[in-house]
Amino acid sequence: MGCQIPASKLFHRTINKRITAPDLKPGDLLFSSSLGVTSFGIRVFSTSSVSHVAIFLGDNNVAEATGAGVQIVSLKKAMKHSDKLFVLRVPDLTPQQATDITAFANKIKDSGYNYRGIVEFIPFMVTRQMCSLNPFSEDFRQQCVSGLAKAQLSSVGEGDKKSWFCSEFVTDAFAKAGHPLTLAQSGWISPADLMHMRIGDVSAFKPETQLQYVGHLKPGIYIKAGRFVGLTR
Repeated sequence: MGCQIPASKLFHRTINKRITAPDLKPGDLLFSSSLGVTSFGIRVFSTSSVSHVAIFLGDNNVAEATGAGVQIVSLKKAMKHSDKLFVLRVPDLTPQQATDITAFANKIKDSGYNYRGIVEFIPFMVTRQMCSLNPFSEDFRQQCVSGLAKAQLSSVGEGDKKSWFCSEFVTDAFAKAGHPLTLAQSGWISPADLMHMRIGDVSAFKPETQLQYVGHLKPGIYIKAGRFVGLTR
């Protein structure tokens, strides 16, 4: 059996990899944070470094769910609103599945933002931390989080949905394309949950596929500061 490098070490070892738009592929996941109060609050409650996730569609277009609803915006605009932006990739996504993701984004474009889901999600993000204190197996932790989600979060039938928050939209888009990221309900998933589905990491929900780190489109203020003082190269 080969030795597997822990995700935290692997990720930080490659965290300085800079990429540009031509390095992206349709279906890539764009994880970001900003210096705003909302982003800070999400990161605090989720104990994560990211507060938003979107999908690169190709042709410099990005699909995302924000306070303005489900939108398709330019990559330039998505980057402008982010302090830090890095990319994870679904390695075995087919061109047809990427096309289906784009079709889903276009179909629900201009749908509303799931404010109710976000309001419910805040206490859930706090209570689910209890599951991380459990010293037992990964399966037990995943069952713990799923149990809390069933108790605390609303369940909406896929055909009844009229609004999405960011990670809910991303999760549904991949499921509709026939390449689910997880079998957990999309309304249970946070940007951090998707981020932790990267190779070698441990996610609160069982992933159906493991994501590969591609690089940073924007390094963020903290990495920039580290370079300035010589902590990173």
